[in-house]
Amino acid sequence: MFATLAVTAVVVGVLIAVCMKSDAIVRLGGGVTDIRGSIGGTTFSRGKGGNIARARMKPVNPKSYLQNTRRAIVAYLMKAWSGTLTEQERTDWRAYATGTSWTNRLGQSIEINGNAAFVRLNSLLLQIAEPLRTPAPTAMGHAGGVTIAFDAETDLTSIEFEEPGGAWVNDVDENLLIISMGIPVEAGHISMTKAFKYIGFIEGEAAAEPTYPLDIAAAYTMTAGQMITCRAMFIDPEMRVSGPFYFTEAGAPSV
Repeated sequence: MFATLAVTAVVVGVLIAVCMKSDAIVRLGGGVTDIRGSIGGTTFSRGKGGNIARARMKPVNPKSYLQNTRRAIVAYLMKAWSGTLTEQERTDWRAYATGTSWTNRLGQSIEINGNAAFVRLNSLLLQIAEPLRTPAPTAMGHAGGVTIAFDAETDLTSIEFEEPGGAWVNDVDENLLIISMGIPVEAGHISMTKAFKYIGFIEGEAAAEPTYPLDIAAAYTMTAGQMITCRAMFIDPEMRVSGPFYFTEAGAPSV
């Protein structure tokens, strides 16, 4: 028994030491119960069947256009935090971050600062060419959950979306649904979460409600029968952001 405990302690200690030099997140229990991210040449994730470990894939071009764009957005927002926002606005963002429950990829409760909350919202807004939002949300918490239904168009180059459900309200200004598409896979396979690409957004508007179905160009080539996974981020009229929601549909062309 003591030998087993000693081995477990060593393994846990090694994992902690290694993870301090990586981007992995580990949940500790009676041993390691969950792990996400990369350690050395291995990437850990979790699918429907349980934990998954695979060889880490190094991008061909680590400084891709998308990565450079994201870095530029974050750099711009960091500058805006210190130079554009008033001290009262920064105080309000800190209060919002403190008064809202946050979770990491393992579902654990964490604390973030006001700067991180400000960047979280505005990085999405800038991605869709919306203006910078400096006031913090006045209501605590996150945007509610949404549901979406979609299918591949007949030419398999775009996706047809039905009117969203859940917390979505079609005729309210400043409702935003930001949509990304994962790599289409054969039935029974799981789309890699890091391969999602932004494809467009749906915006509610009181004066001119969006009409459905609504077509958005696909980010990847599709073939009939593949499974298509889309990720949605919802921003409500209070300018609160939801967590990511994932929806998978069979990619049979709509008729």
